[in-house]
Amino acid sequence: MQEQTNLVQAISDIAAAMPITRTIQLYEFARFLESHPLPMEETLEEIAADETLWESQFAATEDDKLAELIAAVEAEISEGKTFPMFDMQGEFNEYK
Repeated sequence: MQEQTNLVQAISDIAAAMPITRTIQLYEFARFLESHPLPMEETLEEIAADETLWESQFAATEDDKLAELIAAVEAEISEGKTFPMFDMQGEFNEYK
């Protein structure tokens, strides 16, 4: 319990030192984590195996394909074609 208290205080200290836009992002991410907890039945071994699989799939992806994807995403962002995932209350924004 003391460890959690220390972590909460450390997160609060970090958030207080950030610009407001970054603090909002931190809040949105925390709300995301809160609404998507890890399943209790998932073991550390299963999580490690999943991470290993993801890493091998990522490593097998050609660099030029990743560069194309990054360029496309950056273009959408700079053109204002993206929207925030969460609103100011931490609720998921649904765009149709």
